[in-house]
Amino acid sequence: MNTSESKVGPLIDEAEKKLKNISATPRLDAEILLAKALGTNRFGLFTKYNEEAGKEAAELFASFLERRINFEPVAYITNEKEFFEDTFFVDNRVLIPRPESEFIVEKAAALLKNTEKSDVLDICCGSGCIGLSVKRASGCRLTLSDISADAVEVAKINAARLFPGSTDISFVQSDLFGTISGKFDIITANPPYLSENDMKNFVVKELGFEPENAFFGGRTGFEITGKILGSVHSFLKTGGYFITELGFEGSDFINKNYENLELTEIIKDYSGINRAAVFRKTL
Repeated sequence: MNTSESKVGPLIDEAEKKLKNISATPRLDAEILLAKALGTNRFGLFTKYNEEAGKEAAELFASFLERRINFEPVAYITNEKEFFEDTFFVDNRVLIPRPESEFIVEKAAALLKNTEKSDVLDICCGSGCIGLSVKRASGCRLTLSDISADAVEVAKINAARLFPGSTDISFVQSDLFGTISGKFDIITANPPYLSENDMKNFVVKELGFEPENAFFGGRTGFEITGKILGSVHSFLKTGGYFITELGFEGSDFINKNYENLELTEIIKDYSGINRAAVFRKTL
């Protein structure tokens, strides 16, 4: 195909065919990638459906398509992923935000509703999508923490983009609570929660591009979450809450005997899967 004479509609149609055996959403992928190449959004793309893409955009789109055919996630190709109310910068230094994690944001926002300025810590923050979305919803003071220096750098990029000039967002590189200080009204976490078997069975194709340490939670998948639950009470104010995302079998490992913590809720996602657990500090 002569890329200089390629129209938007046929480019999408052809790309959809090429991605049919690669992606569960081949047409959506094609539209997002072509919109990025054209410097527009999907709505803008539809208004150009019968127009020529132009040589430069068509060639850029072809390079994006080749990367996607090799299973690279769309979010890493575009460096963008929508989450809650914002679009986040992402690359292969961090896990791609998943819509399931929005359940944590929604719960935190509900708990912070009608409260004065609160202190929130998001550990295992990755791109910062959960913590920054909680800030978007509540106006809290926010601390973002991750064991990965690379992840902290990406979180800083997103904070600067979404809250330019903010003076109440801080960043800490920390192995869980290792270098964390202070006490918080809410602590959120999306810790690594895949087991050894999960890593073998699920971390293939697209998932193979994402950082392994963002997935692997130990032999059972609950080891890191268990460590957090063993220490989190020391960093919560009395009456404060800890909200954590769960793995496929995470709720099976939770017990009700963590020090000074009360399990108040298991949140199910739209598929009925136990998606998040909510704990309250009692003393």
